[in-house]
Amino acid sequence: MNTALALAATTFSRSLTARVTTALLLVLPALMSVGLVGLARSASMAGPSAAKLAPYREGTFAQASASLAGQVVSALTLIAVGFAIAWLMGREWADRTFGSLFSLPVTRTQIARAKLAVVATWAAASVTVSMILVTVGIAIFGDGSLNTTTATSLVKVWIAGLATAALALTFAWVAVASRGYLGAVGAIVGVTALSQVLASVGFGSWIPFVVPALWAGAGGPDAAAAIGVTSLAIVVGFVALGLWASVRAFGAARLD
Repeated sequence: MNTALALAATTFSRSLTARVTTALLLVLPALMSVGLVGLARSASMAGPSAAKLAPYREGTFAQASASLAGQVVSALTLIAVGFAIAWLMGREWADRTFGSLFSLPVTRTQIARAKLAVVATWAAASVTVSMILVTVGIAIFGDGSLNTTTATSLVKVWIAGLATAALALTFAWVAVASRGYLGAVGAIVGVTALSQVLASVGFGSWIPFVVPALWAGAGGPDAAAAIGVTSLAIVVGFVALGLWASVRAFGAARLD
């Protein structure tokens, strides 16, 4: 297993995909969460943009930033982690290297588990650092509005980010099933759009990909209150099933 982990870690760490997705996860949440709230409260803000950002003028700076962070972190994590695992799994077919895996002293099942473990570890670290940067940004620009209540909200956003990262790992199955990463990329885009539509018409508590964000307060207090044990159980069950299916599919894949 150590061989498989070393191979997966080396491949991922040296890739352009890892560099780009890491930059997205680390920079954009703080930039958007703090920056857009600051822009919304700017005296120079006017016109259509001012109307769109009007909700972020309500409450304290820290509260508004934490609320926006719930949306930004969940959305970016799903896309970035989804792209990362889709590439790491699907590249074996896209780069025509799948056949070489049969000569390694480890099974394809172990390789699949290693790929998932590497991306999961990277995602957890990236989300954690990202939330630290968001918190620091709020502390600097929030005019002292960062309090215990807001800190609790930020912790929930962090947990939601980790849960979303786990959900994004399930796109590994799509990459294996489609024998490449393009199919998984298409699935990520489609699932993201469809989930948002279904959430907007009241089905959010049944859609695993939006449950973490809603639980963290991204949809407002009413939407958060609708997320109960059943919704959270759906997320856990979906992740467990998706990871199991991904490992099984990669391990059973054959040259043909």
